[in-house]
Amino acid sequence: MKRRVLMMALALWCAAVLAFAEGGRDGGKQPVPVKALVIAMFEVGEFGGDFAGEFQHWYERYFADAPAYEVRGLPNPLFINKDGVAGTVAGMGKANAAATLSVILSDPRFDFSKTYILGSGCSGMPPSRGTLGDVVWAYELVDVDLGHSWAESDRSPGMTATYLRSEGYDSSGYIILNEQLVDWAVSVSRDVPLLDDPAAAAYRANYGPEEAAEKPSVRSGISLTGDNYWHGVNANKHAEEVVASYQPKTSYMVTQMEDNALGVVAARFGKLDRLLVCRDVVNYDQPYAGISVLESLDASSGSFSIGMENGFRVGSAVIDELVGNWGRWADTIPGTN
Repeated sequence: MKRRVLMMALALWCAAVLAFAEGGRDGGKQPVPVKALVIAMFEVGEFGGDFAGEFQHWYERYFADAPAYEVRGLPNPLFINKDGVAGTVAGMGKANAAATLSVILSDPRFDFSKTYILGSGCSGMPPSRGTLGDVVWAYELVDVDLGHSWAESDRSPGMTATYLRSEGYDSSGYIILNEQLVDWAVSVSRDVPLLDDPAAAAYRANYGPEEAAEKPSVRSGISLTGDNYWHGVNANKHAEEVVASYQPKTSYMVTQMEDNALGVVAARFGKLDRLLVCRDVVNYDQPYAGISVLESLDASSGSFSIGMENGFRVGSAVIDELVGNWGRWADTIPGTN
């Protein structure tokens, strides 16, 4: 009986030693360092080989042969290549963007202490601010959804479309990015060759001669976030008033559905100074004269594919500079030295 008890005790002790040793090996494993994290919002079909959405060009250039990590809570794998560039597809809207970035930055398998984050996706634009195929770097993020608002038909004379400020929306409704880093990103990418398309040129001619003459270029300004894919002249007016309540000196350049969420999460994880937002323009935010909002929403602007390519070209120029000169930019944020 004693022998049996001793054998059982010895077996338990050995198992405990093995478990401790195994745990020590796992615990001693160094987290994978990530130099740059690219967050796209959607893909049209497969990650590679078909009609490209926001992630396909990134996947084919950076991640086709990269390990894919399953991260709890992510709708898609997180890819990390041998150069330390990571990327994934978050899903559209603020909830998806916030959840995706939060769970990635919380995963202890990865070292994000020096990571630069790039939000890369498509957008709309007022026709007076630029053109189809443009790529815009954001200096400021404004959330059009936050606040007290009312229908256009319920407005009294002189009444604005929304009421802000007193409810404490500022911390997530208005986010200022690292101006020096954005300046640097603009300087690195301003001469990147951008595609145009005859179909896009023909479509923008509907808006007037100035729009017809525009060619895609790299710009910068405010990125306006809204979960609702709004469209139209009155919706544009509402958006202008919301932006003016935060930033009366200028207005927005692009509209999209995720950027403030990325900004809030980056700020909470201490990464706001390393966050970049790059948006390519694939549609105007209002119809041209003579067609309805629904007709405008259903129309093809001819700019989706060039937007996907242009956004990738501009964003990847900055990622390549960061990673290619990591000894310089790991500890020193560009523009701040």
